[in-house]
Amino acid sequence: MKMFDLAMKDLKLLLRDKLAAFFIIGFPILMGLFFGLVMGGNSSSSDDGGKMQVAFVDQDHTPFSEKFRESLAQNQSINLVTDTLESATESVRKGTRTGVIVLPQGFGEKAGIMWETQPEIQVGTDPSRAAESAMLEGFIMQANASLIGERFKDPQQFLPSIATAKQEFLGNADAPLRLIGEAFFGSLEKMIDTADQFQTQGETDGLGGAEIQFVNIKRIDVTRKIEPNAIRDQLTKIRSRWDISFPQAMLWGVLGCVAGFSISIARERTMGTMLRLQVSPLSKLQILLGKATACFLAVLFVMIVMVSLGLLLKMQPASFSKLAVAAIATGVCFVGIMMTFAVLGKSEASVSGIGWALNTVMAMIGGCMIPAMFLPGFLQKLSFISPVRWSILAIEGAIWRDFSWQEMLFPCFVLVAIGAVGFTVGTSILYRRTN
Repeated sequence: MKMFDLAMKDLKLLLRDKLAAFFIIGFPILMGLFFGLVMGGNSSSSDDGGKMQVAFVDQDHTPFSEKFRESLAQNQSINLVTDTLESATESVRKGTRTGVIVLPQGFGEKAGIMWETQPEIQVGTDPSRAAESAMLEGFIMQANASLIGERFKDPQQFLPSIATAKQEFLGNADAPLRLIGEAFFGSLEKMIDTADQFQTQGETDGLGGAEIQFVNIKRIDVTRKIEPNAIRDQLTKIRSRWDISFPQAMLWGVLGCVAGFSISIARERTMGTMLRLQVSPLSKLQILLGKATACFLAVLFVMIVMVSLGLLLKMQPASFSKLAVAAIATGVCFVGIMMTFAVLGKSEASVSGIGWALNTVMAMIGGCMIPAMFLPGFLQKLSFISPVRWSILAIEGAIWRDFSWQEMLFPCFVLVAIGAVGFTVGTSILYRRTN
């Protein structure tokens, strides 16, 4: 009970210091809101100024397949990149491109001829981008319609198709129908010759602008395969913009607790308060445990406040029980770190300087300033030496990473181990200095 009274006394003294209280409560809230708002504005799913990244595979290599590509490339909403089929489909699977368009062999034979069955255009799109996929199909229709105008620019191109249709019809028709068919196809051929003459004289400019959207699109399977632990895979699990910013903010508050309590212990040592406490009925262990309890309760208070604010902003933790375990492990870890920081200097000023310097380094490489997933590869590996990284990992595991209890065990074990080592080192040095 006396140990708990000592902890309450330390908490009251800490809260009376308005600047310390701000860095423990106010500053983390500001950081959480700021980073959450910044992340909320980064929802664009396309690059290059908002253009859709689309791969184009031409297996036909004819003038009409090239004209189709040129028409599609003129669309200001698409960044069209010519590629091989294997590379193109793989890029869509990995999510680096929105879709792939494939023109198979034989495309140019019938493309743009209205009475022919249109050649197949194969399209594969990222399943997570349904709206962009629909837009892409519309753009394909526009590009295919432009080929109809290209056909009318040279009406003689219709003659082979007409000759084939005439031969098939006359070969299967009865005598009376053959006479009608010969008359019909003869008239059609004369019309083509007449249109060709008009084209030569420049009198069919309007035909080139015909916008008949007629296309045969075949969907191909480009099932999205996201690499495990890739940034894109992790981002798909996030339910709210606050899911990332608030774990960061919690740790700023925790680091404020560490600094505040380590400085208070240093102050009590230099002012003789620690010696006066030793002549009280409390043992040295009870005194140190009282300090540790006060820091632990402050850490839990910060995390409860931040979670409560997050819930008001629609943060959606996956598991409150796992979040509670992560908070307890974080508290144990940083209580131990606080005890070690308290003995790193002989004066209040030196403890404050060293403590905040180490806090800043842990925050920088641990993901408090920039989420660890966005750090360069070598810094991501280096970040695991920071207790901040392990704490954020445990908190995120409970909020949005959907960690199982087995997955939660390792980061929580690391945090408790760091806390135990830090508490042992700090208390042993304090014992020697107060004897």
